[in-house]
Amino acid sequence: MDGRLRRRGCPLGARPDRCGSAILGGGNRQRGRLIPLLLHTHRRPIRSFDVQDANLRFVEKANPHAWLLTADDLHTQALHLYGQHGRGVTHLLDHRCGDTTSWDDVNRSVFLLGGFALENAIKAFLVYENPHWISNGRLSRSLKSHSLIRLQRQSAQIPFKSRYVWVLRGFEEGLDSWARYPCSLSAETSTNQRPINIHLWSGYIRLMRAYGNKLQKLLAGRPWKGPHGFGGRWTFSGDYLAMCD
Repeated sequence: MDGRLRRRGCPLGARPDRCGSAILGGGNRQRGRLIPLLLHTHRRPIRSFDVQDANLRFVEKANPHAWLLTADDLHTQALHLYGQHGRGVTHLLDHRCGDTTSWDDVNRSVFLLGGFALENAIKAFLVYENPHWISNGRLSRSLKSHSLIRLQRQSAQIPFKSRYVWVLRGFEEGLDSWARYPCSLSAETSTNQRPINIHLWSGYIRLMRAYGNKLQKLLAGRPWKGPHGFGGRWTFSGDYLAMCD
C-alpha cells in the first residue's frame, strides 16, 4: 500500500493567512512531523517584502529535519539504482593502443546520488549543532563546501568520526570530478571513473544507517531551537537512511 499522510495547519510561526497543508511522507512509513513550541506572535505592518517572514520561511526549508529528508530521498534512489548493478556494462575501446575500459551503467549515478546523500546527512548534523548557520535567510559559508571530509570534521555529534573516513574519501573523489562531469577542472586532477565495489558499498550502507539512527534520536529528543523563532522536535515512524523500508 502506497499511502500519503497529510498534515493540515500552520507551519510554526506562520501567520494565519499563510496556512496550508504539507505532505509529510510516502510509501509505507510516516515521515517525521514537527511538534511546534508555544510561541507568541504579533501582527506587523504589511510590506511588499517582509524580511522576517522570508527568514523564517528559509529556516523552514533549511532546518536539520529538511536536510535529513533530502538525504533519505537521495539514499533511497541510490539503493534502487544499485539494485540494477550488473544489468548493463559500457566498454570503451581505444584503437590507438587496444586498451578497453569498462564500467557498469549505473556506477556513475550511484556514486552521485550516494555522495549527495552523504553530504545532506552530514549537513543535517551541522545545522542541528549550529542553528545560526541558517539565519538571516542565507546559508553560512561553513555549509557551502562539498567536501565530505571537511564537512564531517566540523560536527561534534556525528557517528564514526574516524572509522569510515575512507568511505567519505571514496565518494568525495567522485563528486569532485567524474561522478557529475566527464572531467575535472584540470588535467592534473582528472581521473578515470572508479567502480563501486562491495567493500565501499558496504561501508556506505553502515555509515548511512548510523547517521540515520543518530539524527532521528537527536531530532526526536530535546526540542531544537532555530533562528527567527523557529523551534520544535520531530516524531518518526520507520527508519531513515536504512537499507530498506
